[in-house]
Amino acid sequence: MLYLSGCLPSKPEMRQLLLNNAVGLMLTHVSQRHQPTDDDWIWAADNACFTGKTWDSSAWLRWLESRPNPSEALFATIPDVVGSHTETLAKWPLWSKQVKDLGYKIAFILQNGCTPSDVPWDECDAVFIGGNTEWKLGKQACLIVAEAKRRGHWVHMGRVNSLRRMQTAQMWGCDSVDGTYLAFGPDVNTPKLVKMMQQVNSEPVFPIEMYAK
Repeated sequence: MLYLSGCLPSKPEMRQLLLNNAVGLMLTHVSQRHQPTDDDWIWAADNACFTGKTWDSSAWLRWLESRPNPSEALFATIPDVVGSHTETLAKWPLWSKQVKDLGYKIAFILQNGCTPSDVPWDECDAVFIGGNTEWKLGKQACLIVAEAKRRGHWVHMGRVNSLRRMQTAQMWGCDSVDGTYLAFGPDVNTPKLVKMMQQVNSEPVFPIEMYAK
């Protein structure tokens, strides 16, 4: 499992430690602290709809278009509405084709109310587990993950900042997670994150069907 961070430590040796331990980048058009200029990093593109600022769709699309090698990104998230599957699904046709045409694999963000039959499986390449904490760790999210794995889709879980949450994602079979763990003291927290990732990735993965009952 990969961990994607929007913030990196400044020290080269700390960055190398992250590279060596399945940590990549979650990039947006509004916040890219200490962004590296080399091509060694695994990365995904988030839409940054909910940063507390007015969202500028034109700036987001220009940024996506400017990124080199979009096909190498794990995925790009399509704009969503926190806590509402209905409103998120309504946004999907407005943006999904535009981002796909730029060369990205596109991720549908799962929000409260989504079920396995509600996901645009034939159009998306990945699913991103959003929603509030209760929903994202609940039965419906787990069932969707099981269906995604059955279909061979990439699965990502957002807002993962503890060992326990990482273990849940890993047990479900998520391919990647992201969080803000490094944002508050990157140089101090890098060794802690690496230790958690080493522990999580050494633990066995069981069939998702064990949890999706």
